[in-house]
Parts: sequence; C-alpha cells; structure tokens
Amino acid sequence: MQRRTSKRAMIVTGIALGTALLGLKVYTSRVVRRAEAAYPPAGDFVTVEGVRLHYVERGSGPPVILIHGDGGSVKDWTMSMLDDVAQEHRAIAFDRPGLGYSERPDDGASPFVQARLLHEAAEELGLEEPILVGHSRGGNVALAYGLSYPDDVGGLVTLAAAPYGGMIALHNRLLTVPALGPILAHTAYVPLGRGAVRAGLDAAFAPEGTAPPEYVDAYAAYELRPGQLLAHARDQVLGRKGTERMMPRYDEIRVPLVIVHGTEDGNVPVEQARRLHRAAPESRLMAIEGAGHELLFKREEAVLEAISLAREMR
Repeated sequence: MQRRTSKRAMIVTGIALGTALLGLKVYTSRVVRRAEAAYPPAGDFVTVEGVRLHYVERGSGPPVILIHGDGGSVKDWTMSMLDDVAQEHRAIAFDRPGLGYSERPDDGASPFVQARLLHEAAEELGLEEPILVGHSRGGNVALAYGLSYPDDVGGLVTLAAAPYGGMIALHNRLLTVPALGPILAHTAYVPLGRGAVRAGLDAAFAPEGTAPPEYVDAYAAYELRPGQLLAHARDQVLGRKGTERMMPRYDEIRVPLVIVHGTEDGNVPVEQARRLHRAAPESRLMAIEGAGHELLFKREEAVLEAISLAREMR
C-alpha cells in the first residue's frame, strides 16, 4: 500500500513539474516574441560560410569594425558611440556570431572561428585593412583576428578585453551542460533573468554610475532569449580553449595594437591589460584612471583617441 502511494506521489509530482516547465516555456516564447518585435534587426545581413551575420553600417572613410562583448549586440554600439566613430570612418558594428541577430556554426564559441567569419564578412563588404575595436570578449575576437590575418588588419584596439580569461559564472556552466542547459534556457532562466541582467550591467558600469535604463531594456531583450543565453554561456565556457591557444602567441602580434583598460574595472582586472602590453612588444597601453568596464559608454574620447593612435602606428 505504501509503495503504491509513493508511486502515485511520484506521478503527481512529475505531472506538476512537467506542467510548470511547459508553462515557463510558453512564457519564455511570449517574452522572446515581444522582445524581437520591440527590437527588430537594425541593419543588414551578409552571409559567409552559410552563416548570416547582422551588421549596422554608418559613415564613410577608413573602415573600423566594432565588436561587442558577451551578451551584447550591435545595440552596444548604436546606443553609445557608433555615430561618433562614423564622423571620420566607415563604421561597421557586427552582432557576433550567435548573438543579436547573427547566426553561428556549431563551433562558433571559438574566438578564432568568430574572427574567421568576421574576416570573410569584411572581405565580402570590401573593408580593406580595417581597424578592429573589440570590447570585452569582443577584444579577444579582435586579437584572434589580428593573429590569424595580420596582412589584412589596419590595427587593433582592445577595450576592457580579457586576453587571459576570467572567472566563469556557475549559471553559465550549467547552461553548457548537455540537455540540462537548453531546458533551463527555455524555462527558468528567462523569468528570473531581468534582475540578474540589471545587476550585472550596473556592476559593469561601476564605479562611474549605473546602466542607462534604455540600454538595460535593449540588452535584456536580446539576452533573455534562449539562443543568446546558450551562445553567451558557450562563449564563456567553451571559448576558453581558444583564449588559451592565443595566450602563448601574443608576442607574435605585429599589427598596431592599442590596449585600453580602466583601472577600476571590476569585470576584468587592469593587470590583464598590463600583462598583454608586456607580451605584445609593439603595443601601446592606455590605462584610464578611475574608469570601469563600459568604456564605450563612459570614455568615448579615449576610445576615439585609441582608434587614431592605432591608425598613426601603421
């Protein structure tokens, strides 16, 4: 009798759990539809290796490719300094493969794969010797690009990059677990995620204020989609091997490299920038006193100066 009661309880619990997960999945789908309606693609698409990449282009002149960081999109640039860069340059901001509205191949977590796709896109768009400006993990992709295609690069500017890796959050590790990760991404993570997004962005903007509400809204709209959650996590966890491949090779960088980093960056310690500067013999270091992680929003003049410096170093 007790065994039969226990079995019945397990069935009831299973049905309740399944119903809850189904309800969360329906809710997640609704959130995604609303987000994509509010923030549709803002630019154009280019297809390379069968992969569609979304980009926004403004201005004319020497080309500059802008690469956002983890969880971001072209909105990182259109809501900060894309127009400033476009005053004197042909400025192209890409959604990194798997983020925003860009597709990605199965091995797309590697910074080298992302660099290869962006390189082919640059060739398709006729961008000759562009300067690459990469923020956060986008800086790692820029470094991979410079190592892989030195003859096709006008210069590199890293903004708060993490060339020696960093801590990986537990929730990102869980999202890369086969089967479990997609279940979490399509159910529990989206309803619980907005508060985490706000806290994470405020930490990135510290100590120079908090994240602008309109940017939080845009970032959350993109990040709280299962596909982007999973891509973000895989970049952090699976992309680490690519970063480890780069680390012994920074002394091979011969293209102009300007390393920009805030001394008060709470996401990536400034020592990573100093270490990269020591490893890359022809690099320049701009350590911005009192600056945090979000240099493209808070230190636009320094970023523009770094782009000019990279151009002059050629």
